[in-house]
Amino acid sequence: MKLLSSGQLVAGVLFSGVAGFIDAASFLGLNGLFTSHITGNLVIAATEIIGVGGEALWVRIAVIPVFMFAVLLTTVLARRHQLRLAYLISLETLVLLLFTISAVALDPPHHKSVNNLPLFVTGSLGVFSMGMQNALMRESLGHIAPTTAMTNNLTQFTMDLALTSSLQSHAQLQLSLQDLDASRTRLIKFGSSLLGFTVGAICGGVLTAKFGLISLCFPLTLMIFLSFKVEFVFGNNRLDDKIK
Repeated sequence: MKLLSSGQLVAGVLFSGVAGFIDAASFLGLNGLFTSHITGNLVIAATEIIGVGGEALWVRIAVIPVFMFAVLLTTVLARRHQLRLAYLISLETLVLLLFTISAVALDPPHHKSVNNLPLFVTGSLGVFSMGMQNALMRESLGHIAPTTAMTNNLTQFTMDLALTSSLQSHAQLQLSLQDLDASRTRLIKFGSSLLGFTVGAICGGVLTAKFGLISLCFPLTLMIFLSFKVEFVFGNNRLDDKIK
């Protein structure tokens, strides 16, 4: 299994931190709307259908096709048009800038509820940026761990932890050294993404509660930094082509 360089590892942590921060900030400041955790929107929408929870049902459902369109557009730009990775990251950063501006303009005092139409417009920008990042992790950055959805990451991390721990000493006897090395590499790969997302979500929650949605300037700054550095770390071409 290909071992990530230190630069790629740091980039993966930063991408995960951005996603965690934005998800927590949008949840607190945008009436409980998730921008990268689409599953959360589906669950909350289901509770609203039966009359439990808030009144933003159509918003939570409407952002799903927005997410899908972002994934579709990113895939087409990366595959059909062979757009360079830095350009795709810059496009995501531009959408995130629009999201930040819209969120700051919308941010009500004391985090009171906002109207559904402005919520949809603002939330769609956040969802679009995270949809692009989700697609990029699969299309152009496929050998680093996903940075917007943590369930599969946590599952893989736990499985590899079991394989490499002393609790599985008998099972280790049946694994080759190559398999153990691959498990240890995955622990670093998926564990770093989990760490980045968790720290990002904590920072997003704390800073948004204290300063409001102006705190989105922090992940925006990280994305601007990544848009300038990503080709230096990962190269110009699609990574999947390099590592096959």
